[in-house]
Amino acid sequence: MSFAVFVVTTLLLAQHPSGTTAPALNGTWRSTPDETPLSSTFDESVWGKNAKAIRTVEMVVRAGGDASLTVTRKVVDARGRTVVGSSSVEEAELTLGSVQNTTGVRSELKVTVKKAERRYPDDPKGTFDLQGLQVTVTTFSDDAEMLEVRVDFPEGRGSFWESLRRGTRKPATSKPATTKTTPTP
Repeated sequence: MSFAVFVVTTLLLAQHPSGTTAPALNGTWRSTPDETPLSSTFDESVWGKNAKAIRTVEMVVRAGGDASLTVTRKVVDARGRTVVGSSSVEEAELTLGSVQNTTGVRSELKVTVKKAERRYPDDPKGTFDLQGLQVTVTTFSDDAEMLEVRVDFPEGRGSFWESLRRGTRKPATSKPATTKTTPTP
């Protein structure tokens, strides 16, 4: 590892005397929307032709290493409108700690999940605890503007990893929920 890469890694990831993560991580980190076409016969019967599932991830890191992770999922129809009843939001309150291990340019941080829940915004009673959620956060010494987040759900399905970039603007959003689809017999 070159001396410059070592210095950048040390400055970005070293613990401060107070025991908190470096302020270089503070701020808002966002993914680009992950869009998956829903094109099977079943998907088309439920969501309509040319619908797609969209997932976005956002993490806000505050001083002291406290962080909020938000995963938003929805289905949009062919016109880009959010389908009623398709939205879910997973939110987790985290504490980011010091580097646990480093491999090449990748440094994995210690992450503690303090609280996690899944909400269905279209259902006022649709909030569920996500005990057992696991989150991994990785930084890169060769790209200080990128983080990698891995999310493992306790039910064992739906796990994913996503690259996040430091950002100040919210990603483009779809039109408000105005359509309702029903399965065709």
